Amino acid sequence: MLELNGFYNMDCMEGMKLIDDKSINLIHTDPPYNIGIAEWDKIPDYVEWCGKWIKECERVLKDNGSFYFWHNDMSQIPQIMEWIRQNTGFVFNSFITWDKGEFRAKSWKNPMPDNNLRSWFNTCEYCLFYTFQDNTGLEKITEKFIKPNNKFAEYLKSELQKAKVSNKEISKLFPSKTGGLTGCVSNWLNGDNIITKNQYLTIKKYLGERYLRREYEDLRREYEDLRREYEDLRREYEDLRFTHNLDKNHNNVWRFNSPQDRIHICEKPQEIVQRIVKCSSNKNDIVLDLFAGSASTAIASYKLNRNYICFEKDSTIFNKANTRLEAVKSQISIFDEPEPTEKWEQIRFI
Repeated sequence: MLELNGFYNMDCMEGMKLIDDKSINLIHTDPPYNIGIAEWDKIPDYVEWCGKWIKECERVLKDNGSFYFWHNDMSQIPQIMEWIRQNTGFVFNSFITWDKGEFRAKSWKNPMPDNNLRSWFNTCEYCLFYTFQDNTGLEKITEKFIKPNNKFAEYLKSELQKAKVSNKEISKLFPSKTGGLTGCVSNWLNGDNIITKNQYLTIKKYLGERYLRREYEDLRREYEDLRREYEDLRREYEDLRFTHNLDKNHNNVWRFNSPQDRIHICEKPQEIVQRIVKCSSNKNDIVLDLFAGSASTAIASYKLNRNYICFEKDSTIFNKANTRLEAVKSQISIFDEPEPTEKWEQIRFI
């Protein structure tokens, strides 16, 4: 079995078999782009290959999780996006552009002076952001997770079945102002509404002491625990929104220079990775990286008090990255969160 905060030298498809369904809060990964920059970047049937690990991402990601992956080839990106649309439950959220900054632009030299500059040198890469949700996520999360697992609904339904009473019979205990029947019982059983303590006790008295023997407060506590996981990120957003004036800078163009001390040709700036980790996860959440490369995701997660699981197949890169990760861990206490390098963070809504 995999352990939390593990950096594994293995193929992600093998590693993900060891991850439980709906157990990951955030997936941030930088797969091969299939543009031939190295042997590991030449992949037959590339879109189908992407589909295999994307489906595993769909399986292991929680209902309120976030999925980010990088690419830079505009001929392949639409194909991958269409595959995701047709074959998964992921909902497209944002298309983020990383502007690599003046250093990258100034370092470019036209490789073909005789082409009359009929092409534009690419100084950007792109990050695609998906969730399982609509714009706010609340409606979908309620329908897919909270309502089917509503402890009040489950318990009330089972007790009414044991007592062999109908919804209509219980509805008569709560008539409308005109004396007619209401749909309150159906709403409770469907998880649309939460029964109050007085209503609960009224039904309990009607059924007799053999039924509804659980305390109302215990059921309420279980229900609040269920909701809390899906509301924590929203509360964190509100806190940071007013602390850091998020609205002013909440956009999908990120400007950072490329790292100059890279150990991997495709390495992303630590500032970008920390932004994603902080904005789309909470402390103690689990962050997954399938193509860990230089261990940037592991390092960002460690610095920000998140747990991580990371895979890197290439042994040479893995050894270099693991050395870097261990060096970082030896210098930074996991209990000391660094001050943000920016005055704002990008937060997703749920």
